[in-house]
Amino acid sequence: MRLLRSAPVLATLLCLFAVTAARAALPPVESFGTTPIIDNVTLSLDGRFIASSYAGDKVAIVILDRSTKKLTQRVDFDQSLKLRGMNFVSDHVLIAQFSITYTQRGNTEEKAEIGAVFAIDVRDGSSRQLLEAKTNSRIYPSSGGFLSRKGAAPDEILMSALLLENAAAGSSPDEASNSVLSVNPLTGKWRVIEKGSRTTSGWLIDTEGRIVGRTEFNRKEQRRTIRIKDGNDYRIIYEHTDPDFSTIGLAADGQSVLALGARGGDRVRLWSIPFTGGGPQPLYQDPENDVEGVVRDIYDRRLLGVSVGGLEQRVHWLDSAAESRVKSLEAALPGRRIQIAGYTRDGKTVLAYAGSRNHPGVYYLIDFATNRAEVVGQEYPQLSKVALGKVSNITYPARDGYKVPAYLTLPAGATASTRDLPLVVLPHGGPRARDSGVGFDWWSQFVASRGYAVLQPQFRGSTGFGQKHELAGYRQWGQLMQHDVTDGVKYLVESGMVNPDRVCIVGASYGGYAALAGAAFTPDLYRCSVSVAGVSDLVEMLRWVEDRGGIEDPAVRFWRKHIGKTSDPDVAAFSPARAADKVTATVLMMHGVDDTVVPYVQTEYMETAMRRAKTPHEIFKLKSEDHWLSRSPSRIEMLAQLDRFLDQHIGTQYKVTVEEQVAQR
Repeated sequence: MRLLRSAPVLATLLCLFAVTAARAALPPVESFGTTPIIDNVTLSLDGRFIASSYAGDKVAIVILDRSTKKLTQRVDFDQSLKLRGMNFVSDHVLIAQFSITYTQRGNTEEKAEIGAVFAIDVRDGSSRQLLEAKTNSRIYPSSGGFLSRKGAAPDEILMSALLLENAAAGSSPDEASNSVLSVNPLTGKWRVIEKGSRTTSGWLIDTEGRIVGRTEFNRKEQRRTIRIKDGNDYRIIYEHTDPDFSTIGLAADGQSVLALGARGGDRVRLWSIPFTGGGPQPLYQDPENDVEGVVRDIYDRRLLGVSVGGLEQRVHWLDSAAESRVKSLEAALPGRRIQIAGYTRDGKTVLAYAGSRNHPGVYYLIDFATNRAEVVGQEYPQLSKVALGKVSNITYPARDGYKVPAYLTLPAGATASTRDLPLVVLPHGGPRARDSGVGFDWWSQFVASRGYAVLQPQFRGSTGFGQKHELAGYRQWGQLMQHDVTDGVKYLVESGMVNPDRVCIVGASYGGYAALAGAAFTPDLYRCSVSVAGVSDLVEMLRWVEDRGGIEDPAVRFWRKHIGKTSDPDVAAFSPARAADKVTATVLMMHGVDDTVVPYVQTEYMETAMRRAKTPHEIFKLKSEDHWLSRSPSRIEMLAQLDRFLDQHIGTQYKVTVEEQVAQR
């Protein structure tokens, strides 16, 4: 199917999001650091309205009415709110989910990231917070969550919330029950439909809004249970204690539950758990990589495809019609990967996202009846004329012969034959995570725009590449995981592509730890190191998690499994803050003061240790910022400091060199 692009009837939206992008040798920091100009784009069920977040001076959601081809509403929110997602629940009601950093006053003034759900009537722009604890004393703060667009009445939706058994001040979640509420999103009125127990962790709802079952979690026993509604009771169909086996939700047949997990196998698989018993039954397993997710119909929940890991992160399609639509769009937009962001009830109008690691994302509205596509808007229109780095998938040998997968981004104009490039190695966070193989990476592309090659190793411990790959990284902080990063640098140096005297290691979260560990444990390899929200003292990090959640907290068990125990010798030995005297490179540390994942004190531990060791370092506080650099000012500040620091320590002479090499070819 060949798609013809029509003249953009969404001109109003396009003009609002247009940013002049002059062709320049060095694009400004803001071009990369500004959060996407449009994001969370979603289509109403009848196709009349398009909603999008808008990156401006305020947190805003804008509404386009396609019937008038005009922007009809702009809804502004408090700057402290951070939009995490939104979707239409009817033709004119939009649900937006936010988070906010909350400081609980007490002995330690502990910070937490809590949620808030708003309903917006796109016809007049009115908005209302749903299940707000201030006006509903029975509801535990920030516990509201969306369940189904169909509630107990035509104008209602289903939400879950923790209901307090007593409304006394200081009540904890342990004194609440996870319950199902039917909520009128426009009035905010709600009523209890089903009350769960204190161990209820989630609900299974069918496409008609009926409660089919629930999931439970017993903290003390670490036992997870799936129960199916049987009259007035719930019967157990499956129990387990595997924290890595997770339910996705109710299957389209309404008689089974979908789940993801390895269950002792070589790779994460897709499973079906039938109501009739017998335990999990395998549905799909990739021969090489993990199953990372599923693609489902947003209306009837049919299983359309399975998302598979590996460097490519491809989709294995199970539905030929869905595959045909995506393939036709990819054929019309070569070099882009297509993700369907929404479609109308009749399936004729589709909202699609097209992007890749080499191309910033663009949203298109496609009319399959007329075979025409219209541009809705661009994530980074300011980069439309900027020469971006070329990303390639590579593997390199580790010291034990293991093949480590990685992404290599070369600056514009450079090729595999270019020599003596300065290198920034950029290990990802997690570490039980991975870099995306399909989406635009603003951070690595920014670094490449400054003339540096960028290596993003998917070291052992990363997800998506099979259980052997992931499990090999457990309790290997500073050891095998770090060796994989080190060996990637050495591989590029030995190939001649990278200048060994101009290498810097940069990362955030676990990547920040890896940056500090690289400086401490391989001091001869790096000229500089940059940690953003990085862990520096593993012993103190474990203690913080234990003090915060208690010994039964799943987070405590997770980190003990991945790092070890505070008493383990390796945990202390591979803490960079306890090896600051070994550091010879200059270190830059940046950290958001509102970080609720890795507390700011982790950067203070390293700063104190380096000051005592008289090791050169810099430290910058990112004000009002969380763990994820959710706001544009913080991203811009981080990139500006990084730009200055890299220029100072591994230089930008390369720009002349690559121009000469290109001219010579």
